[in-house]
Amino acid sequence: MSEVSPARAIDKCPSCGQEIDVTDEVPFAQIYCPNCGEGLRARRMFNNFELIELIGEGGMGWVFKAHDHTLNRMVALKLLRPEMSAGEAERAQLEQEARVTASVTHPHVVRVYSFGQAAGQFYIAMELVEKGSLDDLMAIQSRVSEVQVLEIGMQIAQGLEAAMERGLIHRDVKPGNILFVNAHTTKIVDFGLARVLEEEAEARGDIWGTPYYIAPERLNHEPEDMRSDIYSLGATLFHAIAGRPPFEAESASLVALKQVKNQPVSLEAFAPDVTPETAYVINRTLEKRPEDRYASYAELIEHMEFARAKVIERAGIPPAAKREVVKVETSRTKLFVSLISLAAAVLVLGAIVALFMISDRSEVKEIRESLLTGNKNSTAFMSGMLALGEGDWSDAQQVFAGVTAGTGQGSAEWQWARMNELLAMMLAGQSEAASAGWRSMSREGLFSDRPEDQTLANMFIDAANFGDRKIVIQLDDLGVYPQEGVGAFAFFVAGVANFTLGDKFEAARLFNRFLEVPPPPDVPWWETYRLVARRLASGG
Repeated sequence: MSEVSPARAIDKCPSCGQEIDVTDEVPFAQIYCPNCGEGLRARRMFNNFELIELIGEGGMGWVFKAHDHTLNRMVALKLLRPEMSAGEAERAQLEQEARVTASVTHPHVVRVYSFGQAAGQFYIAMELVEKGSLDDLMAIQSRVSEVQVLEIGMQIAQGLEAAMERGLIHRDVKPGNILFVNAHTTKIVDFGLARVLEEEAEARGDIWGTPYYIAPERLNHEPEDMRSDIYSLGATLFHAIAGRPPFEAESASLVALKQVKNQPVSLEAFAPDVTPETAYVINRTLEKRPEDRYASYAELIEHMEFARAKVIERAGIPPAAKREVVKVETSRTKLFVSLISLAAAVLVLGAIVALFMISDRSEVKEIRESLLTGNKNSTAFMSGMLALGEGDWSDAQQVFAGVTAGTGQGSAEWQWARMNELLAMMLAGQSEAASAGWRSMSREGLFSDRPEDQTLANMFIDAANFGDRKIVIQLDDLGVYPQEGVGAFAFFVAGVANFTLGDKFEAARLFNRFLEVPPPPDVPWWETYRLVARRLASGG
């Protein structure tokens, strides 16, 4: 691409070489050569960036997936509308905001790589995060789970805090600016750009921002600080949990917005099933007066962590399932039981390897029956794994049903047993009953809030979501999930789901991907899943 002047942009037809003035064309728009009729994309090159795909459009401009030919990497290239950088003052301010934003390095902030101008348009090259936004998730799910919303809130608050330490406030926290890196990680995007649009709007006497989420002080043209971002984050989380924003005015006029935002907020009014701790946190972020909101991100994050722990505590053991424990377990007895269970697992794992070298079904049955001697849960669990490995789905389902009945609800062993029971039910053709079980498992949320259990707890939720799927799962859809370790078990469950839906080709792709995962050292029965995957990948 070449330019005849700073104000004009010229492309060349790849077929006949005809020069075409594309200055007034939207970047990447489909156009046709006036000479030969060949189709091409207008303004595809911006300096060293080649536009690949349009991935978003809004009031600021366009966001493209682009290839940085200088550093040979994919980026998100935000092209601002020409009028946003028409003057020297606007360009200088955009550059300053981009420099400050680029200095923020945090796991929950989208990284800014570089910025510049081409064909009269200002652009910013950023980290490519293409797994969708919270806005996209809210469009699919009318209400996002309380645990997930609190996790998102904690992560974004951490990112906002990191930016605040660099002197940045966001001014446009909303679902569309919260992006998913994967199923469990979010990042906030577009720091600094809101300031430019806000000042333009104020010059016209308007209020810039999404009415649902802007803080009351902006409506009154009062100074903003980090508490304004806390308000916008709270409004975003309210919307995700309740399925509707905290305020809905009949019009977007300034008068109407001021009236509705003078009213008190109650998350419980629109989400009566929310826990009191979560309601307290969200309602406090939405206080009309900034001084009544959280005074620091540290306090907000601490309260969200507490609320999340309470949600998990209530979901983990329903009141009906609580029972009195007479025997007191000390750390020493727990360690002893764990060592015995591990020893039993290792012994039975050896039996599994031997089992598949035996062709006589009567001998297989004898081995399984001998493993059940003593009626120990750990032994029964491994017997269920043997049944899975043999393809005795109904038998495996019955064994695991017994294990879940005899194991403390909410423990990791109980979660493994219930998941295996539901997988066996799916393979045995009991799809409706399995779906009900998966939905129940998903609604209960994470079985543990301990950091060391996070990967395993997330895996069980992922498994539940895949198990209840009614449409075929593509391999590319799992790019957001862990590619190794116990979290990669999602590939196995997704493969089983596809297999039971009748798409054996897509099932085989997922099973083969699962087989590439090295067995996690803390899951001694992983080899049984590999055996099942090989069998089902070959057609069952």
